[in-house]
Amino acid sequence: MKDTLNHWDEVYRNKDHSKLSWHQDTSTISLRWILEYAKNNDPIIDVGSGVSVLVDNLIDSGYKNISLLEISPIAIKATKDRLGKLSSGVDFINENVLDLNQNKTYKVWHDRAVFHFLTNKKEQHKYLDIINMHIAIGGYFILSTFSNEGPKECSGLDIVQYDKDKITDMLAKNYKLIRNIKESHPHPNGGVQNFNYFCLQKER
Repeated sequence: MKDTLNHWDEVYRNKDHSKLSWHQDTSTISLRWILEYAKNNDPIIDVGSGVSVLVDNLIDSGYKNISLLEISPIAIKATKDRLGKLSSGVDFINENVLDLNQNKTYKVWHDRAVFHFLTNKKEQHKYLDIINMHIAIGGYFILSTFSNEGPKECSGLDIVQYDKDKITDMLAKNYKLIRNIKESHPHPNGGVQNFNYFCLQKER
């Protein structure tokens, strides 16, 4: 766990945040889907929030019940500094997602490229147990991962690629897949990274 923390602290300490491969000036599919499926007061959590501007976009859209879960305190500080006074209305959770255990459920659990870093079955199953505890019945799991046409590693770490069949098989017990779309994300180096976005609704 300490190695994971050190890795992401180093990323956010030593790299230009606007040059990170996953950087977006404005959130794309994630924002559109959250706006569609959640009301302004619904509890929303962005897992592995890093320095993403999704929170800025949601605040600008009138959302008031936002939690950010991020393992790196350096990334959290950068987000707080960027938001300024607006940060007081955001719940910052400085923790590894695999350690999350709180008495709160969310209408939307958003994960843009955390789950695909979990490369062993034990961690994957633990993550799925955690989302099941924290997503309300009828709530949504919005997940983005590298597709089968995407990279096999990111930021020096191995990842697992996912397609619709693989995600459906893993989550069929409690969730229904309601949307799936591909995105070719422009890399700051001029290339592209291919992602799959999934929106699943918790049925039980």
